Amino acid sequence: MPKVPLPDMLADAEKSGYAIGYFEAWDLYSLEAVVSAAEAENSPVIIGIGGLSANHEWLTSAGIDIYGSVCSLLAQRSRVPTALLFNEAEDFTEASRGLGAGFNAVMMHTQGWGWNRLIADTCLLVEAAHKQEIAVEGEVGALAEMSIDGEIDTTIGAMTEVAQAVQFVDETKVDCLAIAVGNVHFVTSDYVPTIDVRRIEEIRDAVEVPLVLHGGSGTPADQMRSAIGAGISKVNVGTRLKHAFGQGLRDGLNSGQDPNLLFGSRLPDDVNSRAAAELNKEVRRLMRVFGSEGRA
Repeated sequence: MPKVPLPDMLADAEKSGYAIGYFEAWDLYSLEAVVSAAEAENSPVIIGIGGLSANHEWLTSAGIDIYGSVCSLLAQRSRVPTALLFNEAEDFTEASRGLGAGFNAVMMHTQGWGWNRLIADTCLLVEAAHKQEIAVEGEVGALAEMSIDGEIDTTIGAMTEVAQAVQFVDETKVDCLAIAVGNVHFVTSDYVPTIDVRRIEEIRDAVEVPLVLHGGSGTPADQMRSAIGAGISKVNVGTRLKHAFGQGLRDGLNSGQDPNLLFGSRLPDDVNSRAAAELNKEVRRLMRVFGSEGRA
């Protein structure tokens, strides 16, 4: 079916008390696995790629256009409502490249920006995007991050303040708002964050756009459900999916088969297909946590 506007999808999720997952992908196998999971669960889904951990030179020279085209084709062939997000672009210039590439939603990674730049550049992006009927996700606040050695850097984290959220939404006219409420980026261990459900409720009552929770990889199911009940309508997951895919790759590479079958054959021994199957299972599990199954 045709790609569905992100605001329409999130409006239904907000009204009905569930959340839609943005499941970040990085190649054709992972993109297909996410769409397949959504079809199996009869769930609306947001697919796309992100700039936060990517080679920005490659993204701007080729990657954004390539993945925009691929995502558009997958959305057209999908049997469930699908939106396409270019997530966490490095800056306004990079985000703008996503406007003509096939994505129908874009977001900049603005953590650490000064307030004036945050407002000015987000306004510019919203103005350019809305002319093409493309949605913009904004963010206020900053997430703590887990390093590769498992340490949490809380010095970069800043909880979203209600007054700032209100001002940001009023001035920029973003279509949805990502907030920092104790969620953490890049969690790969058994570390458990503490989500401030009351803060979510306060922001939900103060702004008129759907709320987004990044850092879904490290948020356990019980806290996720509480966050959704408090007003979260979209959850971003990336790191957990790469972990599942990577484990599937490692298991497949130990089989010792013909490399012609192992890589790109799409036959049962294809390690990428086996890895995608593990990713598919995790996405389906998360959709059930988010309550989006059966909502397509």
